[in-house]
Amino acid sequence: MTQASGAAAPPSTGRGTYFFLSYAHPAPSSEYTPADADPWVRVFFDDLCGEVRRHAQPTSRMEIGVFDQQLPIGSDVKAALATALSDAQVFVPLYSPDYFSRSWPLRERQSFLDRVAAPGSPDTQRHVLPVLWIPFPSWDETPEVRRALALGAGIPAYAENGMRALCMLAPYRDDYTRLLERIAGQIVNLTERLPLDASPAPRLDEVTRAPIPKGADAETPFVVAVTAPAGTDRQALPVAQHAASTAERLGFRAQVETYSDGSGLFARAPGVLLIDPWVAGGPGGMQALRAATKDLPEWVVPVVIADRDDPRYDERGARLADEVMDMLTAAGLERAKRVAQVKEFVDIMPNIVTQARRQYLRNALVHPPEGTQSTRPSLRTEPAKPDPGKPDPGKQSDD
Repeated sequence: MTQASGAAAPPSTGRGTYFFLSYAHPAPSSEYTPADADPWVRVFFDDLCGEVRRHAQPTSRMEIGVFDQQLPIGSDVKAALATALSDAQVFVPLYSPDYFSRSWPLRERQSFLDRVAAPGSPDTQRHVLPVLWIPFPSWDETPEVRRALALGAGIPAYAENGMRALCMLAPYRDDYTRLLERIAGQIVNLTERLPLDASPAPRLDEVTRAPIPKGADAETPFVVAVTAPAGTDRQALPVAQHAASTAERLGFRAQVETYSDGSGLFARAPGVLLIDPWVAGGPGGMQALRAATKDLPEWVVPVVIADRDDPRYDERGARLADEVMDMLTAAGLERAKRVAQVKEFVDIMPNIVTQARRQYLRNALVHPPEGTQSTRPSLRTEPAKPDPGKPDPGKQSDD
């Protein structure tokens, strides 16, 4: 993928900009630098700039794209963003659960909507082109999210994994390229055929209808659980930390936990269960492991870590790993993986995270968050249970 840079600074030439990119991040502060932000946003932005430039009229003198990482340190961020939003023809928000839990990106979006809502402006939503950056649980799909999903019609991997994963992972390169071309084509078509009139966007601190962000817990966590022999400090911890780091790069809040039974760690989150096969080497170990993995949800991927560099690997470690894999397969956990080297684990971990997330989004509706309906509606009416403090109207009194 050829990457091209966008504007070197927020547009101020009066020539206009094809698009403004908005994504989930905290409000900039004096300590804020581009390094604080998601690096894959920069990759996507550069790729999209290159694709828009390829579609744009050769005679166009407009800037291609702008986003906040181009702002010079020490600048008046709110004024610079107002200028950028005033010049932009298309607003491209990268929707994720975190996008709707932060006031800053929501204010960016509202500032643009306030600008295009001026008298004589076209449909306020027409120049907003949302992209699904990180998938949402099925119970949390709003009209905004459904608009982002519509962008990926005919590309199932987009709805299942989100644009961030497609940008990161080589197996999705063709889908990523198709979507980039689709987004760029829409941006250029809106800009060149249905251009917005020049109009000022309000500063973010002057937005009059700022949306209320969802709670900070809106983002789905990812659980990295470890089951290993008691007291061991083998390679379980560094491997678990790498798994958590991979999940965080894919947009999750990752947490590492010790796992010994089906205690509900995965009831509300996808995850991976890292299994040290030596846990099955002690008395009753295989039986305990079988019980612990009996009811793993579909959105948990077991990974057996057999360390080939362990001096005991050839003697007994490989055989224990075989036995654990046989047990998992017999229990219906065909999705279980086995790795014997760190490089192998590093290579497969991104796909494991996306596989777990995909299964969670497909199947977790039967386990919605607290306070949501978890039973299917029925036409049959359940008889009310009598209140012990009130007389039963169906029972005759003895008096």
